[in-house]
Amino acid sequence: MYRMKEFSAMTGLPQSKVRFYEKHGLVLSDRQENGYRVFTPEDAFRSNAFRTLLQYGFSIDEAVAMLDEKQGTEDFERSLLRQQEKLRREADLIAYRLRRLDSTLGAIKSEPGSGFELVDAADQVYINSSHGRDFRVSLENERTISQYYDLLSITSCARIIKKDDLLDNRPVVDPDYVMTMPEHESYRLDEQAQAQVKRLCLGKCIRFRRQATREESVRKETFADLFEYLESHGYRLRSDLMLFPSFLNLDGLGSDIETLYVPIS
Repeated sequence: MYRMKEFSAMTGLPQSKVRFYEKHGLVLSDRQENGYRVFTPEDAFRSNAFRTLLQYGFSIDEAVAMLDEKQGTEDFERSLLRQQEKLRREADLIAYRLRRLDSTLGAIKSEPGSGFELVDAADQVYINSSHGRDFRVSLENERTISQYYDLLSITSCARIIKKDDLLDNRPVVDPDYVMTMPEHESYRLDEQAQAQVKRLCLGKCIRFRRQATREESVRKETFADLFEYLESHGYRLRSDLMLFPSFLNLDGLGSDIETLYVPIS
């Protein structure tokens, strides 16, 4: 039998954590006549088994339930296999997040507007949150938009600038606000969402970054460098543009670094 201090030292659990485990029925202490809590070696084994399940990524509630299940059964093995697949999916999402961070840090360190790059960009599947400044379509697309937000490591908040909108005589563009993801990742959406999304073929694109305030971002004069580059290299605008904001100006008052993909022919 172990007292609280001994049990805490032996298991590496702070006494507050031991009390937490008691509260959830993970360890069952007895009280001696003098009022001291005492624990058994089985309590130590149980607490370590519980922490091993937490190491596997199970939630507290899942780990508690599994402690009272029979071990070494097919059901128990299936629980481990399901958890393995879940962690692989999470690792995949973390890899995306790291790539996003790498890209954003690269954008911060580079000089926006300093260069244009010819790239083969992945086609995108997207769902509209707005048509221009009209956001009523988001009510029709609410379910699919929610799926995109659940996959936010892979999906992005973006804007689509219509080719015709960019080429007309008005001084500003009126972009659509969208949620988007690479087309090769669209298998993650359910059938209903896949039937609802639209596709933007990017392919051969000019990628460039610029720094602009929200007000400047829609002014056509801020696209002057792009049109000059296209003309000097003999490129023509093929279809709609996709703009990915970095949201680094969190208060909306400063400049943001925007990455634009411009399909060309």
